Parts: sequence; structure tokens; C-alpha cells
Amino acid sequence: MSRLHTRLLPLAAAAAAALFSTGASALEFHGYIRSGSGVTSGGGDQTCFSLPGAYSKYRLGNECETYGEAQLDQNLYDGKDGVKFDYHLMFAYKGDYSKQEDYESLKDDNRDWALRQNWIGVKGLPMLNGASVWAGKRYYKREDVHMTDFYYHDTSGYGAGIEDIQAGPGKFSYALLRNTDGDRGMTRHDFRYEGLSLGAAGALDFSFELNRADSTDGAKAENGSFVQAQHMIPMFGGFNKLAVQYGRGSASNLVLGYPSYEADNDNKTWRILDWGVVEFAPSFSGMYQVMHQDTKDNYSWTSIGVRPVWHITDYFKLQAELGYDRVKPDNLKTMNLTKFTIAPTLVAGRGFWARPELRLYVTHAKWNDAARDQWGGVAGGSTGRFGSDTNGTTYGFQIESWW
Repeated sequence: MSRLHTRLLPLAAAAAAALFSTGASALEFHGYIRSGSGVTSGGGDQTCFSLPGAYSKYRLGNECETYGEAQLDQNLYDGKDGVKFDYHLMFAYKGDYSKQEDYESLKDDNRDWALRQNWIGVKGLPMLNGASVWAGKRYYKREDVHMTDFYYHDTSGYGAGIEDIQAGPGKFSYALLRNTDGDRGMTRHDFRYEGLSLGAAGALDFSFELNRADSTDGAKAENGSFVQAQHMIPMFGGFNKLAVQYGRGSASNLVLGYPSYEADNDNKTWRILDWGVVEFAPSFSGMYQVMHQDTKDNYSWTSIGVRPVWHITDYFKLQAELGYDRVKPDNLKTMNLTKFTIAPTLVAGRGFWARPELRLYVTHAKWNDAARDQWGGVAGGSTGRFGSDTNGTTYGFQIESWW
């Protein structure tokens, strides 16, 4: 190494120290990743099992894509009085397992980048008594069942709002969100009252959304509304949540971030969902779900599942997942699908939420003739990988982590 380089090293170190002592040190990196590979019994790419008409599937050993999220959070202002302005940016990547090779072009039809979040929030404003204000594109108060990747309450999108205003025993939030689809638009008013304590009996949350549609050139767009009441109670080292939901009109699909523009007030759906996580002991944890949804004059969907986890050591566990879905169309035969997975797993610590995980898995699924033949069918139906069969097996490996 030259003397010049030797003399420059302390200067470079000092410059780096100065850089990271400024606002650059406030940059945080968060994310999520799942990926892997698998094969189907008898050969061929991994095939995943989901029932037509169901909004989700039991996901352990049953995901046929790579998915990742990369989030950057930067503090823009940190006032001495506690006021903070923060910026949040998230991109996501998704690609299926149909073509796995060293060089994967993002221009491929089966791979894509997406902007998921891009917003600024303000905390600690004295005039708001601890409430926050935000604007931009964000995940907004999402609620999901992890083992099915089912976001049963998700109003995410472009908007602005004020959240967590102390109001009596709970907190009030309001968000104004906007969707557009060509000549149609939807303004969504989201109201929340959360954290109503019941003492030892847990807490209640209430949500209400009012959709107001607009359109040009005669495009159809309908109003709608949605209501949810949810009870949460700590239980067995974890929690249980019971949610009751009802939607009509453009909110009748209960997928609030994607309004059903052409659904009128005759379109109605209700759903009841009970789910939770238990941590009985350092050696045993798990997740469960029981759900029923009914869409008027169309079909009903019932889902029951459990994922027990045995923590053998701090770094190894054995987990299994058993899930059952039934879809009953009003004028067709009832479809059903049962999926079972067992997965020995390397993991960073104990507890249901411990990650990263590196899993091996074997998955077996069984479905009836109606599930094979109707609405596209399980695993591609009679023209898919399993043809006239009504059962199938896959095996492979998968990683999952968040930070």
C-alpha cells in the first residue's frame, strides 16, 4: 500500500464517521422474503393446491413463488419537542417457480417489481395530543391470518389520515383513501375506534368504511359500505381474535383495497372468523383458524385449519399444517380440499414467530370430483398436472424471514 493511501485512510474513516453521525444514520432497512423450490410426485414442477372460490390457501409447503419486500424508513426531522417526520418506501418482488435459473429477468411475464408503500408520517404534534398524521401510499392497519396469508381486513392504498386520537377509553382514526380504474373511481372513508378495554375479557375494535363512487362516459360504479367488530383476548401465552364482518355494494367482496365497482346494494357478504396463536410452553406453539363466509345468491366458503409446532431445540423444530376448505356454490356441487404438510425446520429461536426458517416439507392434498371439474379446478383441473386424479403430493424446501 502506498504512503498516500496510508495517509488517506484516516481521512476516509473520519469522513465516514461524519456521514453516519448525521441524518444518514437514521435510515433503517426492513423486509420480508420467502423462496424455495419443489417438485411434484412423479416428476415436474411443484404444483400448489388451492380451492376455486377460496380467497386463500394453507401456505406451509404450498407456495409456488418467490416473494420479497424491501422497505426503507428514513427519519426526516426529529424535533427536540418530540415531533418526528418519517418517510417510508417499500418495493416488492414476485416470481413463480415455472422457470428457475441463475439469471432471472424482471421483464419476464412471470416476474415483476411493484411499489407497495410510499408515504410520510408525522408523530408527536402537540396540538393532536399524541395522534399521528400520514399521507401517501401505505399498508393501512392490515390484519391477516399468517398461515393462510389471508388479509381479512385490508384497506391499503393511496390516501391520507389521522390515527390514534385518544377518545374516551379507546382511540379514533380516520383515513380518506382513493381508487381509480379507467373511467371509474372510488373514494373510501375509513373510520376506526380501537382498543376499547374490557379488562380481563380483552378488548374490542370497531371499523366502518363508506365507499362513494364516481365515473365518466357512462362507466358503472356503485357505492358500498363495510362494518367490522373484532374482539381480542390474550390466551395461553398468545391471543384469540374473533371478527364479524359485513359488506354490501362495492364493498361486498370484503377486499376493501380493491372495490367491486359493478356490485350494487343487492350484493351482500358476511363473514365470521376466529383465529389465534398459542404459546403453551417453550416446546409447543401453534396457530389455528375457523372461518365461514357467505355471499348472497352466489356461494359460501368455510375454512378450518391448524399449524402445531414442536420446538425440539432452540434451532430445530417440527411443524405440521392441516387445512380444510369447502366452497358451496348455490347452483353447483360442493367442492372441498384437504391439505396436510409436515416440515422439519431450522429456525432462529423458539416461539411461533421466530424467524428465519429453513424448511424441508412434504405436502399431500386430496379433493373431490367437483373441486377438480368446476371453476377451473384444483391444480389446473382435469387438464392440469394431476389430470383425473383427486389427490397429489409435492415436496421441496423453503425459506422465510422478516426483519
